[in-house]
Amino acid sequence: MLEDVKLIFNSALESLEDSQISIDNQRYKMSINRSYYAVFHGARALLFKKGITTKTHSGTIHKFGLEYVINDIFDSSIAKILSSLEDEREDVDYDYRFIVTEKDAINALNKAKIFVEECRKFL
Repeated sequence: MLEDVKLIFNSALESLEDSQISIDNQRYKMSINRSYYAVFHGARALLFKKGITTKTHSGTIHKFGLEYVINDIFDSSIAKILSSLEDEREDVDYDYRFIVTEKDAINALNKAKIFVEECRKFL
């Protein structure tokens, strides 16, 4: 099980790298997508460590809140990054008119880095 947690967390780290590569290539919408997936996989890794698997993004966010945030284990201000980046990801993935600047993408990546580093403390 610990090996699976590492694999899931590595997906978070790879998504952070992909987000930076997307910024470097001026693909700002893709960068926000990858920043979201970094935090999503970080949350999934922590849930999997507790033996919890989810089937949906909303299920992951909900269970993460129940297992880590409500119990004051995970900093609630950092935990909010998960749902805020999910909202941003939905905008960039489904609204073709949604405009994303380099500053927006960098901000999302920086938030994702904070979230993933907080997750690392629990592994």
